[in-house]
Amino acid sequence: MTPKTPVPGRTTRSVAIDQANAEVLVWQSKVRLGAAIFAGLLVVARYFGDHAAAPAQRTIAALVLYIGATLLVAMYAKAAGQMERWVTWAMVGADIAAVFAVTYLGALPSDYPQALVAGFAVVEFAEFSHGKRLARAALWVIVVAYIAMIAPITGEPRHELEWAPQLVTLALFAATSIAFIRLYGSYKERLQDIVELFQRAEEGDFDAEYPVAAGAPSDSVTMVGKAYNRVRAQLANLVLTEPLSGCLNRRGLEQNLSREIARAVRTGKELALLAIDVDHFKTVNDTLGHLAGDAVIQEMGELLRGLKRGGDVLARIGGDEFALLLPETGAAGAFRLASRIRGEVRARAFQAAGGRVPVTVSIGLVADRAMDENVAHDLQSRADEALYAAKESGRDRVTIWNANMRAFVLTRTAENLVPRASVEGAPPTPE
Repeated sequence: MTPKTPVPGRTTRSVAIDQANAEVLVWQSKVRLGAAIFAGLLVVARYFGDHAAAPAQRTIAALVLYIGATLLVAMYAKAAGQMERWVTWAMVGADIAAVFAVTYLGALPSDYPQALVAGFAVVEFAEFSHGKRLARAALWVIVVAYIAMIAPITGEPRHELEWAPQLVTLALFAATSIAFIRLYGSYKERLQDIVELFQRAEEGDFDAEYPVAAGAPSDSVTMVGKAYNRVRAQLANLVLTEPLSGCLNRRGLEQNLSREIARAVRTGKELALLAIDVDHFKTVNDTLGHLAGDAVIQEMGELLRGLKRGGDVLARIGGDEFALLLPETGAAGAFRLASRIRGEVRARAFQAAGGRVPVTVSIGLVADRAMDENVAHDLQSRADEALYAAKESGRDRVTIWNANMRAFVLTRTAENLVPRASVEGAPPTPE
């Protein structure tokens, strides 16, 4: 199915709904055609041997019109790739019209209650594909259509239809349909809640849990929701945690950064971000091996987790780089913690280093008041600039970001792009 080019001015959501409507109409057409053919076979069997019977001819004619309309809508939906909602409503109306046309034209009055059986199938079909609103509308249209069909002949002796049993039958149909719409609608809504939980989990958001109210039905949906709640912490740990260091990974940092920025915007308080990089980490790997480097990262993660405060967010975002988010913290408080981290790392005897390679860290610090929720990238960029400046200044130090650093970093980047001949007087390095 090739999606039609969206109409200018329409939202992405409305286009997606229309595309879903088209897909539903295409697969529904197979069910509608099957039901129409089955109804036609019943009519033929009923009037077998009397092919010239007027009821049979009228009923078959009505079914042919219904089949033609179903085919046309399905073909257009498949070609266009999208369909407006009113068409789905119109097709449910066509279903109801076909049910009552076949009943009125091809059945005896004593068989009219059979229309309610087929009508319940229409209500179920509408609820399954389009939800409560359309199913309720279909229910009340069927009730009105049935009353309109039996009203002219109810009470006449020759038709054997009485109001009391007919109204009881109609009430049972309405009550059963309402119960189905309510129960199945609740089932779909709870299932959609679980779908949304897993969609949020795909994005690394495990904050929400499936709501299990007291007295909730112990059906399959509730059991799946409870199972999700039980494994939610384990899933969060698998998805958001970097296993070597035991810290959050980049996805976990981004999630927490977005949440803390939103909170800072609401409260008007500052937050700080530290970019922490292990100095000369390549030397550790080259001289002692990658297993030793892994041991340094593991021990560094353990040290940083012990130094951070309760509400701080620690993540490993690169091979030898960590990030520490400090909510409700200004530059002075962040500097004190960063200085403590630098000192503790310098004083620690890392087992992997064996005393032969000193382990130190360079730290870039930025603190600011969040004015809107779109400052995450800016905070990370400024923390990286401060870290770059700390390394350029000799490493093993804490550097606070300032506005001049951006020009400094841009200048250094521009120098790196200049051919060696213009910097050192040597021939340009071949590319």
